[in-house]
Amino acid sequence: MSPIYSDTLAGFGVGDPSATATHALLLTVLQEVFSRLTTVYGAYAFGSSLVPEAKTYRLLADALNDASVILDTLSPLLNSHAIPGLRVGALCLSASFRALCGIAAGGSKAAITMHFATPVVGTGDVGDLNAKDSSKETVLALLGMLLGSLIVPRLVTPWPIYTALFLLVALHLGINYLGVRGLVLRTLNRQRVALAWVSYRSSKGTVVPSPSNVSKAERILTRPGVFRDPLGRITGRCTIGLPFFDAFRGHFPSSLFEHFEEERYLLWYDNQCLRPTRDGAGHTVRGPVYLHIVLKDGYTVSDQLRAWIHAAELCSMTAHKPTGSTDREAMALIRASHKCIVQCFPDFIERMRAAGWNTVDGPLMPGSPKGVLLGANGGVAATGEDREEKKVR
Repeated sequence: MSPIYSDTLAGFGVGDPSATATHALLLTVLQEVFSRLTTVYGAYAFGSSLVPEAKTYRLLADALNDASVILDTLSPLLNSHAIPGLRVGALCLSASFRALCGIAAGGSKAAITMHFATPVVGTGDVGDLNAKDSSKETVLALLGMLLGSLIVPRLVTPWPIYTALFLLVALHLGINYLGVRGLVLRTLNRQRVALAWVSYRSSKGTVVPSPSNVSKAERILTRPGVFRDPLGRITGRCTIGLPFFDAFRGHFPSSLFEHFEEERYLLWYDNQCLRPTRDGAGHTVRGPVYLHIVLKDGYTVSDQLRAWIHAAELCSMTAHKPTGSTDREAMALIRASHKCIVQCFPDFIERMRAAGWNTVDGPLMPGSPKGVLLGANGGVAATGEDREEKKVR
């Protein structure tokens, strides 16, 4: 039997004369309770983010699985500590990590499967893809057992066991990171849209990066609402889908509604980014820029894309203006960036499609917004619960 597996069983009391079957059963039940509660909460908390951020959650699933294995293996060592219940807490945390791994792995794998089953040319076969994927996992598991059978007999003391464990975990995470880095997705999420737009604007509207080029610049472990310049420096951040009164708690001009009358979104700054002008008639912007997007009733995926590009352009525009510049008036920057979007957005989308991007399927925002704006003047705000039927199209 594997020493690592033996240590895992020791965490349940195997080899301990004072342990009983009842204790092992109660510990198993407690782990199941934590696992199922974590599954319910995890599906609610980030279930809708698995498709847009498939690469991040695919790597996170591997990290959670390895963390669970490490906790199970080290749990017998926690008996020697004076903290009561430390071993039980570690095993329950391990069960929670394993449950989160199942959610992240299942959702992200479904998104990746759909990517490979929908090639640029022709049609794919999801059934054949799943069958071959299962065969691959079976072969890898068989090779792992054969290799383990050669290595395990030579691991007889704790230090070689734990050294081999951490080396294999590091190797596993490193290989999976390289695999995720090599995945070239054609669907758009917030980070990929921002990277493509920055590249498009840097080339003065002549070049749109291919999915392969964006994949090389894409960061796997990063906040999706952050904008960066071509050198990787943060220019701002943005949230999308907030209720109106949560997003615009501070001052905003009444002309904002009139300016966005033809759009299905509103874009404005967080109150922490604004400071009154000397005459008190308006506000100037101070960096780093923090923006909010409120969607209007009847929004589409194209409206989300347009709003996010507008935010990216606004962050880029404010980042290139000196802090003491007189042309950092908040509403003036909104108008200037929106004018650029009106002029460049159709050409940008056309070039994106020509480069192989899928600009139709796949929501930019995870799940449904927490609130949408009803009415032409934004007089009524509907919460996400009231508009639950408004899923992203």
